Order: sequence, then C-alpha cells, then structure tokens
Amino acid sequence: MREQRASRRRYEALDGLRGVAAVGVMLYHIGGWTGRPWLVSHGYLAVDFFFCLSGFVLAHAYGGRQIGWLGFMGQRLIRLWPLIALTMVGGATVIIQHRERVPEWLGLGLLMIPRLWAEEPGFAPIFPLNPPAWSLFFELAVGALWFPMRRLGMLAHVMMIVLLIPVMAYIAHGMGGVLTGWDRATFVISGLRTAFAFLLGWGCYRIQAVAELSLPAWVLAPVLFGVLSFPWTPLNWLYDFVCLGLVFPLMVLAGRVDPPGLLGRLARVSGALSYPLYALHWLGWELLLRLFRALGGKGYPLGFAAVAMPLIVLGAWAVLKLYDEPLRRRLRAL
Repeated sequence: MREQRASRRRYEALDGLRGVAAVGVMLYHIGGWTGRPWLVSHGYLAVDFFFCLSGFVLAHAYGGRQIGWLGFMGQRLIRLWPLIALTMVGGATVIIQHRERVPEWLGLGLLMIPRLWAEEPGFAPIFPLNPPAWSLFFELAVGALWFPMRRLGMLAHVMMIVLLIPVMAYIAHGMGGVLTGWDRATFVISGLRTAFAFLLGWGCYRIQAVAELSLPAWVLAPVLFGVLSFPWTPLNWLYDFVCLGLVFPLMVLAGRVDPPGLLGRLARVSGALSYPLYALHWLGWELLLRLFRALGGKGYPLGFAAVAMPLIVLGAWAVLKLYDEPLRRRLRAL
C-alpha cells in the first residue's frame, strides 16, 4: 500500500519543468518557421529533457506495480493517443501538397506507424500530418521496451549507458549536435538518442536515494529555459552532448522537491499544459497561418508570431479541458 501511494506522487516541480520545455520547443519551431533561428536556438534539446523525465517518471509510476505489459501499454495509449488522433485528423485538414496521400498518412498516423518507406529522398518526415509526433512514437516504443526490463540489475543498466556514451558522442560530433528525429534519414539515430536519455532518467530514479541534490523550481525553470536558449557555437556538438548526458539528468535529480503555494499551482498548470502544447503547436501554427493568409497577410511578421504564440497556448489549454481530459476519463472507465 505504501508503494502504491508513493507511485501516485506527481513530482510537481518536474511537471512544471516539462511545461517550460514544451514552450521552448514551440518557440524554437516558430523561430525556424519564421526565419528567426536565434529564437530559443537549442529548443530541440527539450525533447531529450522529455525523454529523461520519462525514464524517471515511468520508473516511479510503474517500476514496482503489479501490472502486465498489455495493461501498461493500454495506460500509455490512453495517456498519449487521444491527442495523437486529434493532431493527425487536424493535420489532414491543413496539408496542401500531396492530398492524394492523406488517407494513407492518416491511417499510419492514427496507428503510430512511422513512414519509413517514403519515396522522397533524404529528410522525409515519418509523420507528415504532424511532424513533432516522431517523439511520441519513440515515447511509446521506449516504454514498451523498458517495461519487460524494468527490474534489470543496476550493473546491466550502467553497462547500457556506458556503451551508449561513445555512440552518442560520435553522433553528436558527426552531426554537429543531436538535432534528429522527425525524418526517415535519422530514424535509427533518433532511437539511440531516445534510449540514451531515457536510460539516464531511469538511472536518476534508481540513485535518487543517495543523490543529495535539490534546487527550488524558481531556479530550475529559468536555468532550463536558459539552456534551451543558449546560442549556437562552433562546439555545438559538445554543448548538446553535455546537456543530454549531464545537465538534464542533474536537473531531474535536483527537481524532486515539490514547490509550495502559488508556485506549486503554477507548476501543476505548466505540467498539465505541456503535452497538449507540444502535440498541438504545429497544427495550431498551421491553422493560424491559414487564417492570416486568408485575411491577406504575407510573410511571417513579428506581430503575427507574437499573437499566434499565446493563441496556441490558449488553444492547447482548451483542448486539454474540453477534449483530452474528458476522453481519457471515459477510456479509463471502460
């Protein structure tokens, strides 16, 4: 019973940091889409922070529970699939090119099957109807692989991390960073990137009892945003590798103290908003851009981006409260 109560703990500070990371991803993408790459230059690293958090949180929630693999995957699908379905259907409405392929793309997207046999050469998206969904696929995949291994001994766990360290250093050096994921060409690399961050997060959970490290959420949140906003340098590969392999695990370990009062409530809101904001920000941007073009707008003026960003956040919150949470409650009641 004590173990069940412990597994229900939310780790509110970490939830709040998840929301900060989701905002970082949105700003990074909007910067890229509008020709302003300096806007949160390393926002793509937020995905590695997500995976590290996932390793910690899944180990906390399911590491000791008596539940089968199908039950575990059912709960993961209930958590993730409603927004996946919404974004795939929404993406089918805003796609302009290759309309004849939309039924195929929609079917694959709803089943979370990556499109690895794309005919286009090079960097073809594995989920054309919502490119950020690549990380949701790997979130499900790494969880499915982790669950049977959740009671793996510490030595084997450490050995997997040790083997991946030079691999990830080589990848980061060769690519100038770890900016991979959404495309077919880097699919395998993205799997390794996901596994490395997840294993580190799982490791954080296993050593937390002896890791005397804590910082308040009001310190960690701006630090995380600063890490994501740091400008590119000639040693970008090393920066990415250090963030992934050291900075993010330390932040997860330091963020285990729940913030009190108003800060705690803000962290809960930030955590609740994080997933819908991440899942919906591409679709929200595309919908607002279509409206902007229909009203005669041209280019990507700063004013449009400044209005679009809070509207995307508000839209994500509305979808969370009116669609995602009610549907998940119904699915859990079945």
